[in-house]
Amino acid sequence: MSKLHLLLLVGALLPACRERTAVPQPVQQFTGPTMGSSYEVKFVGPVPLAAVREAVAAELAAVDAAFSKWRDDSEIVRCNQHRSTAPFAASPRFCAVLQQALALAAATDGVFDPTVEPLLALYRAAKRTGQVPEAAALDAARARVDHRAVAVVGTTVVKAREDVELDLDGIVAGAAADAIAARLDALGVPAYYLQITGEVFCRGEKAPGQPWVIGVADPRGDAVGEDVAFRTVALRDAALCTSGDYRNALPGAAGRMHHVFDPRTGRSATQAVASASVLADGAAVADALGTACLVLGADGVRAQWARWQALGARSALLLVPAAAGGFAAVAIDWPAEPQ
Repeated sequence: MSKLHLLLLVGALLPACRERTAVPQPVQQFTGPTMGSSYEVKFVGPVPLAAVREAVAAELAAVDAAFSKWRDDSEIVRCNQHRSTAPFAASPRFCAVLQQALALAAATDGVFDPTVEPLLALYRAAKRTGQVPEAAALDAARARVDHRAVAVVGTTVVKAREDVELDLDGIVAGAAADAIAARLDALGVPAYYLQITGEVFCRGEKAPGQPWVIGVADPRGDAVGEDVAFRTVALRDAALCTSGDYRNALPGAAGRMHHVFDPRTGRSATQAVASASVLADGAAVADALGTACLVLGADGVRAQWARWQALGARSALLLVPAAAGGFAAVAIDWPAEPQ
């Protein structure tokens, strides 16, 4: 899943209440590589920088061991190699994320599906060779995609058919942000900004009356080689995740092929949505539902919105091509711009 980096706008907003006189605490920060991309942490409070670094590193290492598809010993690689309907023993972390992914699959009628790996394998091969797969190959891969064919039973993963393969990239970065947030909460960090491969979670305010302000990237920024904010949002105790297809498309005789598949058809999603941002209570939910938005389009999202709200979704912003050029925004419960 390609993630579109959300922009942290560091310019201070005017305090909501002028009578607040608390002296802002310095913002500490650090960054690093993760999941083929990067992470960034900013926080305020009395917790030592070393303790926050250690907590973040520990969570990212555990996520990598469970979900990386680039190391032979990760749980997801071993689970996919487990060609059997016998239970596969998995860690509590792996089971919890997969269980959440399956709940989101059910809530989206399978539009977000953690068993989409066979289709993604064809996409990765097409990127290497430049050859878009034939319809027969896509249909054969589609026959192996069904979130109902896998279940979490205790601390095991059980496949209904032995050739089921998992892809959790559409939720892992968000789940990592949620896990790190839990660790920082336990450490007593009162306010922080987390960005994991573009998925953002914020707690509290960076200073009294000054929330963390996040910019949703304008897809046109790619054309000029710089990040430009299409909209901004003040984020407190919430996650904001953005997904898009325009950075990972391959041309083909039958139309564009990109990495966001519609599991119902076995083809790349055809809705004209350049990017989708979801604001939610947790980052894993926002992460996964961003993918679902790209598949469903605005009307489909509205039809499912009540179910998504029950899972913690708060608002969504879909950017669609405008007739006059550029992009138009389709907003669902989207908050007003920060003042």
